[in-house]
Parts: sequence; structure tokens; C-alpha cells
Amino acid sequence: MTVDFSIQNGIAKVLLDHRPLNILSEKVKEELTEAFHIIAGNSEVRVILFVAEGDHFSCGANLKEFPDRIANKSAGEVWTRGHEMLAEVMNAPQPTIAYIQGNALGGGAELASAFDIRIFSSTAQIGYPEVLRGVFPGNGGLERLIFLVGPAKAMDLVLTGKPISAEKALHIGIASEIVESSDGLRKAEELAQYMANLPGVTLKAIKKAINLYTYDSSTYMDKGKELFYMLHETQDVKEAVSAFLEKRVASFVHK
Repeated sequence: MTVDFSIQNGIAKVLLDHRPLNILSEKVKEELTEAFHIIAGNSEVRVILFVAEGDHFSCGANLKEFPDRIANKSAGEVWTRGHEMLAEVMNAPQPTIAYIQGNALGGGAELASAFDIRIFSSTAQIGYPEVLRGVFPGNGGLERLIFLVGPAKAMDLVLTGKPISAEKALHIGIASEIVESSDGLRKAEELAQYMANLPGVTLKAIKKAINLYTYDSSTYMDKGKELFYMLHETQDVKEAVSAFLEKRVASFVHK
């Protein structure tokens, strides 16, 4: 297995280990899809942290698979499976965090973009070099990129295929935060634990509310109201208010 995960203290930590380049072969994409599908349905998980082992986040697709893809005319199936993988990441009800180090290229850039919070190492770079291979991003990451940075910047990145630095990724909205390389993973883990200590039902509701408004603002008033009302019925909102009034630290049960 190149993809594994563990659950502790409300955090599902997903590890990709396909070193040295963490190439996203079809098998690896299948493992990622399955892992996120399982984690999404686990009520004990409040936050998902994704980490790639080694020097690079992921350098993208396995080009050795392309000749068979072309010969077998299976590009449509590859497109569908890739979109299924990214959908599992983006549709997880729990907040997701990714730590991006080294190179995040092609399919690796698509995968990085799918997370809610994207923490970049100061030495990381991200790019979409598919044009150099005669194609374009096909895992759902093109759509996600347009959403994050807008069509004009997406055009520049995908038409040229040139990678950009962590600083530029932060400037245009791909990176959420930049941290020093020597301290990056620890910072990501600390953020995951901080969030996991917050009321889990509220984290899910906030993520859902933001996505509702983003993708279908016309229904947000009613659906957002339902979420807002639901939170006022939880044990955690009562505990949070009591703790504030009693000047003590809240003890959440995530219900």
C-alpha cells in the first residue's frame, strides 16, 4: 500500500508514500479514493491531515501508463476515476489540511488544490505542466484551479505549464499559508490538533455552509438557516456558552 491512514485524537492522518516522487499512478489514485471514502464516513474523525512522505508532495501522473491509455482508448475512464478521487477529497464533511513540500506538479498540483487548507513549505513550488505532454489537467483540478484563482490566472498557469513559487501561490490564492521548510510539518500537525479540539459538529457545519454559499448561493438562506438552528440544539453550543460565562475552558463532546 502506498496510501495509509491512522486516526488519533479526532485526526485522520493520511500518508502518501510513493517515493521518491510520489507519482500518482492509477493504483495510487484508487487507494486515495478508497481512503478518503472510508475516513469521510468515520464519526470519530473531526479533521483530516494529508502528508506526502519524502522531498516532494507529488510530481503527478505516471507517464509510463500513457501508452496503454492511448492504445486502449481509456482516457475517458481515467478522467472519471481522477474526478472521483478529487471529489472524495473535496466532499469529505470534515475540514481537510494538506502540507505541501517540494514539487506539486500536474496531478500533484490538482490533488494539493483539493484540500480546504493548503500549507506550503517556503521552498515548495506548484505547477501544471500537462501542456508539455499534450494534455490538460484531467482529475478535476482544472475546475478547482479556476475556482481558486479565476480564469485569467488559470489560463496563465495551464497554458504555459510553468511552475510558480510558494510566495506566488499564496498571492493568487492557491496556498493558504507559507511556513519554513524545517518547521512545516509540525505547524500542519499543530493546526490539525487545534482544530480537532474544536466542536466537530460545528466544523462540519461551517464547511458545509461555506460550500453551500459558494456553489449554490440561491439556496443558502434556507439551508444555512437549518445548519444555524441545528447547531443551537447541540450539546457543544450549550457547553461553550456555559464555559464562557463560568470563565473556564470548554469541554466539547462533539455532539
